[in-house]
Amino acid sequence: MKVKYFIAASAIALCAATSAKAADVVYDQEPAPVYTPPVFSWTGAYIGAQVGYGWGKSEADVGDAFSSELKPDGFLGGIYGGYNWEAGNNIVLGLDADISYADLQEEADFFEGGAYLYTGEAKLRWSGAVRARAGYAVDRFLPYIAGGVAFGEVEHNANIDGVSVLDDKKTQTGWTLGAGVDYAATDNVIVRFEYRYTDLGDEDFDFGGVNYNADFKSHDIRLGVAYKF
Repeated sequence: MKVKYFIAASAIALCAATSAKAADVVYDQEPAPVYTPPVFSWTGAYIGAQVGYGWGKSEADVGDAFSSELKPDGFLGGIYGGYNWEAGNNIVLGLDADISYADLQEEADFFEGGAYLYTGEAKLRWSGAVRARAGYAVDRFLPYIAGGVAFGEVEHNANIDGVSVLDDKKTQTGWTLGAGVDYAATDNVIVRFEYRYTDLGDEDFDFGGVNYNADFKSHDIRLGVAYKF
């Protein structure tokens, strides 16, 4: 009987020891995968529409007699498009082109020594540009600078007591420089805010047989929305 009790006690002790060791075992679990959102890429083509407000200045020399100045302002709106390349180290380079309808204009009466001379008007009918861009990407924000060739149709009118002495328009070419920021609201929708300065140079117009040399410079701010392919 003592042998049976001894065997039973030994079995119980062995089971207890095995259970204690099993309780001490720690099973390693694989960590849950961490989701990393994909990094946005600025590389690719885009096309969009923009609206804005512009204000400018047109200074004219009427022969050797006197000078005049007009400050046209108004609405502009059109389309734009381009292509971006990621050059590494967050640097983004690109080409951008746009063309816009413009309604910048001003009409004013001019006097010399208190005497009425004529009523003059300057207008910007449309404008466009082809520019190079360079920006620094901060995730979905892209601050940039841009500059290049600008062109536009400038119109000058003048009358003396209602009789037209100047009615001419010319396509002028110059340069433009600006800065802005693009924001990728989604992977395909990019919102743009931009400031631009443009100098279209000067041209000669016929002011009733007198040379009318006028330049045209403008500032504008634009808001655009583009689709990125």
